[in-house]
Formats: sequence, C-alpha cells, structure tokens
Amino acid sequence: MKLLVNPTSYANAIDLIASGVHQISVGTHETSVRNSCNLSLKEIQKLVENKKNTEVLILVNKLFFEPEIANLEKFIINVSKLKIDGLIFADYAIPQIVDEQNIKNIKLIYNPETLVTSHGQFDFYLENNITEVSLAREIIGREVDEIIKNKGQMKIQLPVAGYSYMMLSRWDLLTNFKASHKINDELTNKKLYLKEKSRKHEFIVYEDHNGTHMFTGYSLNLLDKLQGLYDNGLDVIRIDTFLHDDKWTSLQARIYMEAISKLENKTYTNEFITNSNQALRDLLDEYQSHGFYTALKEDLIYLDNYTSEANND
Repeated sequence: MKLLVNPTSYANAIDLIASGVHQISVGTHETSVRNSCNLSLKEIQKLVENKKNTEVLILVNKLFFEPEIANLEKFIINVSKLKIDGLIFADYAIPQIVDEQNIKNIKLIYNPETLVTSHGQFDFYLENNITEVSLAREIIGREVDEIIKNKGQMKIQLPVAGYSYMMLSRWDLLTNFKASHKINDELTNKKLYLKEKSRKHEFIVYEDHNGTHMFTGYSLNLLDKLQGLYDNGLDVIRIDTFLHDDKWTSLQARIYMEAISKLENKTYTNEFITNSNQALRDLLDEYQSHGFYTALKEDLIYLDNYTSEANND
C-alpha cells in the first residue's frame, strides 16, 4: 500500500518528500481543479529534481473544451520532458494525446471522481494504457472490497482523508448571488458554508476561476477501516487536501505513513487509531465521517459528539 498526498504548497511538497511520502500530486492553474498546489513548469521541474524516492504525479483533472486542446497538448508534451511519474486525469483527451505523441514511461491514472464503480470497466481502461483508477466516493465498503478482489492488473486508489467533492457548476454562482442580493463581502476563493433546514450539517461551497464547487461538510476518515483495505490488497490511499493547510496535511501524512508501516509490521492497533483521531481533533475541530464507505448512519464519526461527551464528563 502506498500513500498519495496533494501538497498544499511547494514548501509542503518538499516537507512531504523529506518525510518519505510515496507519492505527491501537483498541478497548474490552467490544467487542474480542486488542487491545493498549483505550480509553474519551472517549479515542477525543480520539484522533480528534488523528489528523492517520492513519485511526482501531475494533476490534469479539468474537463477540456475543444479550443483548449492545443494548449493542453503542448502542456503534456512539456511536462512529460520533466521526468514526472504520472498523470492524474479525468478527460479522455489526455490518454489520447499521450498515445498520439508516443509519450512513454508515464503512468496514466484515471480519476473522474464519480464514474469508476465496477471492475467490469477495467479491461477497457487497460486497453487504453490506464493502469490505475480512483474509485468513486459514492460506493459502499462491500462494493469497494469486491472491486479490489477482482482488480486483476489494475491498481486501485481510494481517498481516505479530506473533504469529499460533490459537484461543480461552471457558473459563478456566488458572484451572481452577491450581485443579485447586493452583498459587499468578497465571496470567491474562500471556504463558505451552505446549510439546508432539512439537514443536520452544512456543505462547503467554493467559487474560483473554474466555477462553483460543492463539498461535504465533513472530512473523510478511514483510519479504522484501513486494516481491511490493506488485507484486501488496496494499492494506493489518497489524502485530499483542498481547503486544508500545511499543518493539517503534514499531520495526516505522518499518521497515514505510520499506519502503513504498522500494517506492514502487523502492529496496527485500536490504540493507534484512537491516538491519531485525538491528534486530528486537537488540531482542527471538524466533523469526520466514513462517508459512503459505511452504509449505516450509526457508523458515522462526528467530532462534535466527542466534544459533547467530553463536556458531559
């Protein structure tokens, strides 16, 4: 099992490399969405030169329109010359360009956020030189286990920490809302919350140059499910860091790297899980959940429950 982390800055990327993280993903302002670390080609080159044993993956996960394809092709050609290890993509234009340009020795990792829901798709992916996929967040644990057991030659990636992406509108919804309600506050490029009366917890809403994004109000936490995923043969676990900071990212990376080491050495314990969750609560008071991984509502983990229990004590 390997750990993939999306750094929150160039400095954080260097720190993650120093700590021995297996993989990091960085991107650019023009080719990435929901990315915490947008760099220039020169910065990516410098990062690759200092990557040590860490794989550097490039996040090219936008959906591209026809007028953007020429620039996308130039970008992929240029970035492929920097000895990167792979491309994480959502648009099939990327593997087509890689094939047409005869680009070799770069892994193609498919992460369309919601579409990979069955191992029956894997033969098609492998035929198109896609060797790794990220499973959709909306499938439950027993389905994840079934897919992993039938993965064949495909490598499987699963998010285990961070806010879960729900939807994207290319419309500037917050900007339009601001104008129609004559709001003076700046609403773009900042984490805002949306609360429905019928729901207990809020959503996160965020507008940037790509449009308006919506996320769950909780942060995913699969620490207590990791043993089963490891035993079943999951290849890569991923920490999604968007809207989090360097401290949170470094702590999550340390915890999950230690978790992998303990799994390998058969020393993974409930005490470690409890202590790790406490460290996360001490750093940031936010809701945590198994997300869709557990189908039962009572299995959800909420940090406010811990706070309430502590106050009652």
